[in-house]
Amino acid sequence: MTDYAQALTFSIGAIIAIIVISNPISTSAIFIALTERMSRKQKQATIKKSLTYSAGILILFAVSGLLLFKVFGFSIGAFRIAGGVLLFTTAVGMLNPKTSQEEASDVPDNVALIPLSIPFTAGPGTIVTVVVLMSEAETKLNIDLVTGILCALGIFIGIATCLGVTYVMLANSEFIDGVLKEGGRRVVTTLMGLIVMAIAI
Repeated sequence: MTDYAQALTFSIGAIIAIIVISNPISTSAIFIALTERMSRKQKQATIKKSLTYSAGILILFAVSGLLLFKVFGFSIGAFRIAGGVLLFTTAVGMLNPKTSQEEASDVPDNVALIPLSIPFTAGPGTIVTVVVLMSEAETKLNIDLVTGILCALGIFIGIATCLGVTYVMLANSEFIDGVLKEGGRRVVTTLMGLIVMAIAI
């Protein structure tokens, strides 16, 4: 029997988890530091490229991540453990953030893919989250087809929402940076780090 309430709860949790772990605020801070010499047109092009890369990566792992694990002999249990460790490490980094200048000091010129897409928007932590969520949706799919499909749909909505929030943050990064300042960014990043740590545990 289809459990719509369970599917809705799962989808809301998936959306929140993907956005929090992706951390668009940190990405916007890095974006400001990396693109300060770019024109507005170049910044817009960089945002579009970065989000296109991120969408491709996250959708690829959402669709075929479990298959890749089966091909290479990884168990989802082992991946959950590794993912938990990775998310915990990510959370520790968020609780002890570097300044945007420190993080941007050694980045390559092509910033759309690295570091804006990888490791920020579609970093290892986000990929881990998407794959683990999809494995949970697959489990629900084996119990009830409609519930499983709705849960999987919720994951894709989470990816789309995350990319939408990231676009808004990057497109308005200068305004947001002016409002939050360095201290405000640190507070928000720390709060997100605590949430990520709770998810990891």
